[in-house]
Amino acid sequence: MQSLSIGLLPTLLILLIAFNGVLRAQDQPLTPSETKLLLDSIKDLKGKVKDQRYGIHASAIKAFRAAAASTTSAYDFYLKCYKEMNFTRKGARESDYLEWKKKNRDYLRSREHSEARRMQLQYLVLTLRAAQFTKKEQYYSIIPELTTLIDNALSAYPHLGSSRKILHSDAVGSTFGRVYDLQSTLKRNKNWGRSPMDIDGIYDRTILPMYRSNEKVDDLSAAWDKRISQRIRMVGALGSSESESKFTRDTLPRLNWEKNMDLLRGGKRRKALTAMVSLVRSNPEHENIDQWLDKLEGYLSGEEDPGTFEDLEPGDEVAGEVNLPQSSSINSEPNVGVGRVPGNRREAREAIENLDINNLRKLFGR
Repeated sequence: MQSLSIGLLPTLLILLIAFNGVLRAQDQPLTPSETKLLLDSIKDLKGKVKDQRYGIHASAIKAFRAAAASTTSAYDFYLKCYKEMNFTRKGARESDYLEWKKKNRDYLRSREHSEARRMQLQYLVLTLRAAQFTKKEQYYSIIPELTTLIDNALSAYPHLGSSRKILHSDAVGSTFGRVYDLQSTLKRNKNWGRSPMDIDGIYDRTILPMYRSNEKVDDLSAAWDKRISQRIRMVGALGSSESESKFTRDTLPRLNWEKNMDLLRGGKRRKALTAMVSLVRSNPEHENIDQWLDKLEGYLSGEEDPGTFEDLEPGDEVAGEVNLPQSSSINSEPNVGVGRVPGNRREAREAIENLDINNLRKLFGR
């Protein structure tokens, strides 16, 4: 991996020498000293990879935070990153970049696009912070920021036009993520969603698992209510009667069923079963009605056990994606915000202007 090659050659040479020695005596078992040499070399290599990856991520967090301070700084930073990825690294002429910029000027300078990119940067900061977590409990600290980010994006969503697609795209694969090579240096986080509008992914992978215990069942219920309200807001913001009808008919009952299944597993038997009976009465034509009736009959009779939280597979999603409008964006990366990041606009703009792409290239060995 090119981005993690700097500073690793001495260790690799040690390994090569050691393995050459092994090949020359391949019929002989490794001696204790040879085994120790190889283990020490691997440990040293792992440490160097980890240190360099941390340096890349720390640099990215600093740059992303500064750029997310305002729509102006997000716009400036996007241009720098896009130019670096699509023109400079490909050896294109400056005139090619200027022509592209002029051609797309109206869209690039629109508040909608800059707000979307700003929210994308905020989500990337949270993504990089979460990547450093080593214990499940650490996610508690980031949940309030996640839900606020979603709320801010939902507030801006109706006004974003074609830029709303950015809210749904994989943030790590964005122009910002690619210029820092995050797809190579960031391990896949199974406890994390793809984007700030990946509401189901965020709740299924990050938020709900944190509260799935009998001690936190009230918090779990509140998290489900928050998820459902945010999904309702998102569908309403689409302005599509077809999407709203499908959501009300299919997805909303499924979300409510899964919420009450969680409550049932958490010991809230009376509350959950009463709500589930009301749910099936109100949705007799739902595609899951036969399954729900069988399950409910089993739970009420005691012939079927709903199981416990430990029986759940992590990351299971309970609802399908909302049908989203197509975008004519110049960038197909499938975010926005009105939330304020500490720092003023002048400081943020100076930070972007002083961003040294040459140092970034040195970091990646380019």
